Amino acid sequence: MNSTDNDLKDEWLIPKSDISFDYLRKFNRNMFFLHLIQGLLMVIFGFLPQLGFSADIYTFYQNFDPGPPPTFGPVIEVFFTFTALGALVGTFLLLSALAHFLIAYPLNKKYVRDLKRGVNKIRWFEYAFSSSVMIFLIALFFGVLDFWSLFMIFVSNFLMNMFGLVMENYNVYTRKLKEKINWTPYYLGVIAGAVPWIVITAYFINTDVSVGPGIPWFVYMIYGIELFFFNTFAINMILQYKGVGKWKDYLYGERVYQLLSLVSKTFLAWLVFAGVFSPTG
Repeated sequence: MNSTDNDLKDEWLIPKSDISFDYLRKFNRNMFFLHLIQGLLMVIFGFLPQLGFSADIYTFYQNFDPGPPPTFGPVIEVFFTFTALGALVGTFLLLSALAHFLIAYPLNKKYVRDLKRGVNKIRWFEYAFSSSVMIFLIALFFGVLDFWSLFMIFVSNFLMNMFGLVMENYNVYTRKLKEKINWTPYYLGVIAGAVPWIVITAYFINTDVSVGPGIPWFVYMIYGIELFFFNTFAINMILQYKGVGKWKDYLYGERVYQLLSLVSKTFLAWLVFAGVFSPTG
């Protein structure tokens, strides 16, 4: 047990782990640098004139024509334009870098106290913002350009992660009382997290029918890879709370969360760079 462990007298509500808190601090420090370097590169690439990428975001409203005969009809107008949209790719990497910095340095003792209870609050707040930016960006690539649809996708994904936080917080009490795990927040999170992907899939299918082979290769890759990774976070939580194999150790699941976060963000960032930012993108 290292000195950090001895300084913290909180009750352990999860089984003690072979993974030391000092190891996790160093692990988060390394994650901080990996996310920071990639995030800064993406922001720089995103603002290069030759790599510029923009998208018009629209709003829809009903216009009433008194006639005769009276009619309602949709009116579409540009709400605003995303310029240097490529720089948005760097945002979710920099948000992760910030979270890992906080965990490794100023908030490390709070991080350790929370882990002893089976909670990582910083993780869920970071995911709430970073993964919501990711799903927002993915939705744009599949043609979801209505502002309020994008807003709902962002909020739904944000709530999914908040349900993850509720899941962990609530089950602190089930551990104290030695009761069964309450899965209700998890199920609600699954519903909230499925909504953005249902919308994106609907656009994906529609685009596939109308455009066919004209869909850029990297968009197919983004859909398949990111759909897979978004689901692995939910699977990791199941394995963690079911105590399957190595996941009996909560800190093992914590480390898996961090690796999944790095890999999913890295894939999305560099797929976007390879596709949209390339001269033929």
